[in-house]
Amino acid sequence: MSTDTRSGLIGAALVALGAILLAAKGLFAKALYAQGMSYHEVAAIRSVLAIPGFVLVAAISAQKFKGKPRSKPSAWHLAAAALAGLWCYYLGALANFYALTLIQANVERALLFSYPAMVVLFSALTSRALPSGSTMLALGTTSLGVLLVTGAADEQLSSDQWQGIFWVLFCSVTIACYFMANGALTRNMSAATFTLTAMTAAGSAFFIHHGLIMGWLNVELPGNSLWIMLGLVVFATVLPLFCVSEGIRRIGASRGALLSTVGPPATALMAYLMYDERLSVLQLLGTVLVVLSVALLEWRSAYRRTKS
Repeated sequence: MSTDTRSGLIGAALVALGAILLAAKGLFAKALYAQGMSYHEVAAIRSVLAIPGFVLVAAISAQKFKGKPRSKPSAWHLAAAALAGLWCYYLGALANFYALTLIQANVERALLFSYPAMVVLFSALTSRALPSGSTMLALGTTSLGVLLVTGAADEQLSSDQWQGIFWVLFCSVTIACYFMANGALTRNMSAATFTLTAMTAAGSAFFIHHGLIMGWLNVELPGNSLWIMLGLVVFATVLPLFCVSEGIRRIGASRGALLSTVGPPATALMAYLMYDERLSVLQLLGTVLVVLSVALLEWRSAYRRTKS
């Protein structure tokens, strides 16, 4: 197996692992809501507490590559990473949480995962090249699978939900832009540095925002909230975002976006195992469709790299 093939397989595995870990975010949040915390408190505290974790990951990464020749990111690259964090994990997150007050969660999840299509579209526009047939096929089948898993195919949207749909689609655009920025900027900086810069900017914005709106002195962590919050920060924020960032650096934004669609099926499966939320036949079909589509895409990509 060549070095490029091995790196590609590692990158694919990292993105898939990161997507699965991120899929647990909603389950942690659900447990925190049951403890009496609001969504605004969960979002802000999570973002702020995650900053030390990203600092630690960046420090470990720097130690690992110590002594090896590496390009130093310019001030422009760092500023662009910070803007990507503010755009996606601050503004996009706020839009997404607001949309959840207007539309049902299963519809929101299906709409949110339209971002792989946006990444492929943006990549095609920037490179002025059409995506391959296998990429378009995988995109179509994974999108269909996501719709089936979330149950959105059975929902009828009312006119009152159009505003919520707009804000979810806006959030999807921010995620797509984040993937594109990740793929471009990690050519000039490590994945750990990019993620640290982006999430520090988002966490700082949430710190100021929450302080002005609600005040940090009023924050309470009732019951087991502290331990649940730490689980959310470590296992559903810091580790997965680093995995996704490093994976995108290895395999690119388009393939990374497609692989991340394993997240919704993973959420559905974990909800069934932890909360006994049962899957319908269509949801099971969608889960299988997403997994097989992504597996086929990765197998074809690895095969082409081996032959080249």
